[in-house]
This record gives sequence, C-alpha cells and structure tokens, in this order.
Amino acid sequence: MTDRGGPRYDPVVSPVVLRRLVRARDLLHAEAHRGPSLDELAAEAQLSRAHFARQWAAAFGMPPHQYLTRLRLERAKRALAAGASVTEVCAEVGFESLGTFSSLFHRRLGCSPRAWQAATRTVVQSRGVPALFIPTCYLYFYTKHV
Repeated sequence: MTDRGGPRYDPVVSPVVLRRLVRARDLLHAEAHRGPSLDELAAEAQLSRAHFARQWAAAFGMPPHQYLTRLRLERAKRALAAGASVTEVCAEVGFESLGTFSSLFHRRLGCSPRAWQAATRTVVQSRGVPALFIPTCYLYFYTKHV
C-alpha cells in the first residue's frame, strides 16, 4: 500500500510474463462484449489468478476489471459518435443493464450517453471526418469547448 492507502503497482514485469499478459489482453479485447472471467484470462496467460491479477495491474496500471470497463466505455463512445442508439451501444459493448451503463458513463465522463452523442455528432458532422478515425480523447476535448 502507498502512504495514502491506495494500491501500489510495481512496474517491473518480466518479458516472459509480459508476453503472456499481452495474450490475455488480446483475448480481453476480442471478447470485451462477453467479458472473459479472471480465470479465463489467467489461464490464457498461464498464471495463477492472484499472480495474474498482480502482474496485470503492474503491466497495465489498473486491475483487469477496470481495464475491461475502460475498454467498453471507449468502444461505446466510438459507437455513439458513429450514430448508434444508446440501447444498441449498451448491448453491443457488453453491459446487461441500460441503467448501469448510463450511470457509469455519466460518472466517468460527466455527461449522459445521449449528451455525448449529441456533442460528438455535431463535431463529426460539421467537420466531415468519419468518427472511427478520431481518437475519443480528441472528441472529448473538443466537444467540451464547442
């Protein structure tokens, strides 16, 4: 633990373990809508659950579940910017509850999925650039200032 009581991640991960973690991360990216379990990811990396979770956090800076949540929200932002409905996006990225998705989206981004969509669609349509080629951090920054 750190002095402030939060988790401390050791940034040293061996190259062999890192290759295994990258395989697990690839599985997580490919199956993000389903949300592979910690056991599945640990098996893919050929590590025990506990060791996998510690090494994952050391390599990627956050626990696997937070990584999955961030990945799903990034995909949701892209789909919303492309014009998909909030309900479609919720199901597409793997959330089972529209309420959970909307509240998590609002808590993490400071606006509802519908508000995000309205703001980003304005930027994307006015500039004539496909949303899939614009990083979401760029969209977020410029939609706050529109």
